[in-house]
Amino acid sequence: MTFVKQESPVGQNPAKRNAEAIYAEEEAIALEAMRVAGERNVPPAVLRERYRFLAQKYHRAIRELIKLTHVSDVFQKKLLRVQQELERRNAELELTQVRLEQANQALYRLSYLDALTGVANRRHFDEYLEQEWHRARRQGALLSLLLVDIDYFKQVNDLDGHQYGDDCLRRVGAALAASIRRAGDLVARYGGEEFAIVLPNAQPDWVMTLAEELRVAIIGLAIPSSGSPHGLLTVSVGAATAAAGEPYGVSDLVAAADRALYAAKEAGRNCVSLAPLLAVGGR
Repeated sequence: MTFVKQESPVGQNPAKRNAEAIYAEEEAIALEAMRVAGERNVPPAVLRERYRFLAQKYHRAIRELIKLTHVSDVFQKKLLRVQQELERRNAELELTQVRLEQANQALYRLSYLDALTGVANRRHFDEYLEQEWHRARRQGALLSLLLVDIDYFKQVNDLDGHQYGDDCLRRVGAALAASIRRAGDLVARYGGEEFAIVLPNAQPDWVMTLAEELRVAIIGLAIPSSGSPHGLLTVSVGAATAAAGEPYGVSDLVAAADRALYAAKEAGRNCVSLAPLLAVGGR
């Protein structure tokens, strides 16, 4: 009986063989050893050769398994390093995104918010008012505008100092912004001690009520004012409403609100004046 040695497949890398295949080969070797042990009338020299061959196969399988385990350990270490590098780069990316968002927010603040009061600046006001004017024209809706002017503000700066005046502006801006409850309304610093409030699709009666609420809210701040005859900081409010479809431009609405504000100041300040709807632009 001739015993033929079985070699590993040509070109196969033992270190890359599947572990399950190696375990299967070990089991086959054990079964072969049991079969050989059960044979009768086999010359001792043949048995030794067969056992030697099975031992070689077993040792080779063990070596391959050890190599496979080593390769697996190396691969896992490389995979861990790659994973750590990915986590590091993801963390850097997240940090970059946070910084980009912060930069965008800072850019927005510079572009659309007044640095002193935190409300919308004049540029934002002009763009928003134009936008809402065209929207009102398309929808056949009303558009209202409030101009709010701090009374005797020059005396505040002259008597109490410009830093105190800046603080007054900040507190008035915050109070106006806190009093606006509708999502489409916009509070902006119009210039100097003047604020503007854009009120889309608002009825004149409600606009007048809101203007009075704002005037009372500023008095409620109880800000001392050396230049005011009331001893407290007060505001005058001019209100105007334009009907879409009328042959007016956005400048007519601003002019009407400005005339109403002038009327409020002429009436003694600390009061509200509403321009008639049909008086927009004086036409």
